[in-house]
Amino acid sequence: MKKFVSLITVLAALLLPLAAVAKPLVSVSITAEKEVLVKKGDEKVKKRVPATKIIPGNVVFYTVNYINSGDEAATDAIIDDPIPQGTVYIPGSATGEHAEITFSIDGGKTFKKPTLLTYEVKNKDGSIEKRTASPEEYTHVRWTISTIPAGAKGTVGFKVRIK
Repeated sequence: MKKFVSLITVLAALLLPLAAVAKPLVSVSITAEKEVLVKKGDEKVKKRVPATKIIPGNVVFYTVNYINSGDEAATDAIIDDPIPQGTVYIPGSATGEHAEITFSIDGGKTFKKPTLLTYEVKNKDGSIEKRTASPEEYTHVRWTISTIPAGAKGTVGFKVRIK
């Protein structure tokens, strides 16, 4: 009987470190789509298709799908997505349920709410003027998600217009 107890003790000692390595594992995938009108019966309806051919003026929808395939909740998960060069962010288009959405105007170094995105400009007379950034100046979108439970998935996204 003593041998049996020691075997259980050894197995428990071996399995405890495995339980200690439980962790979240969040992965993301992104799609770029545009809306087109397609004929459905006698009507024309909007449909999203891959944005493989785009021209100036097109609106592109960027969708980021995420999943936590780990065995523990991810807390304060951050998803950053650069706004592609040659495009302009469409104001109010960023979406993300249960996410705080912030933006960057400095290449992703700092992030703030749109009303707090400011920069300074030196005028010809030497005075400094503080300006609020416009959506055309946004370089990145960030979603901060407070909790992504193990096994959970979700979607965030935004729209841009091709210059």
